[in-house]
Amino acid sequence: MIEVMAEPGGYRDRLRRNAAAGKKLSEHQPELHQSYWRTHDLAMEPGALDRKTKELIGLALVVSMQCDVCIAFHVRDCLAAGATREEIYEALNVTVMQGNGPAMVYAGYAVEALDEYLVGRGRRDERPAPHAH
Repeated sequence: MIEVMAEPGGYRDRLRRNAAAGKKLSEHQPELHQSYWRTHDLAMEPGALDRKTKELIGLALVVSMQCDVCIAFHVRDCLAAGATREEIYEALNVTVMQGNGPAMVYAGYAVEALDEYLVGRGRRDERPAPHAH
């Protein structure tokens, strides 16, 4: 996999900055943060729904919730779970249909993140290696 440097202000840079801030915050009450990530991991385990479907749902939700950093995480994780560009766009279109104008704005941010993750790849729907949060 080709690793593209984080563009200042880009989505990879947002993830890097969020990870550094989150690490500082988690030092204050590590049990709380460990509990959150354990809940996250349990919810995302494949069951009746596979991981890809759960990530697409997660992306739709965070677009609706208008969380830039969460969008970057879920776009990355959708790709890692095997979602194609077309599947991500369809999930975003459902989000826009339900969320109107604000969802359309944040769906656009998800498209920006998707494009950033796919820069430098030979095929536009190639999937990245899985990453930890």
